[in-house]
Amino acid sequence: MEKEQEKKLRETQETLSPEKAAAASKGSISETWAEETIADLDEYIESQGIYLRQ
Repeated sequence: MEKEQEKKLRETQETLSPEKAAAASKGSISETWAEETIADLDEYIESQGIYLRQ
């Protein structure tokens, strides 16, 4: 179980910016985590060539 969590954390850190990866490794969550996650997902989706209407 612990190895799965470490693997997920590593995968998350690879896709996040260095600042967000550092925060994720510390286990701290910002007050605007939901908005930040949505923005990260939007950026990832657009990087894949898919553009959603806003």
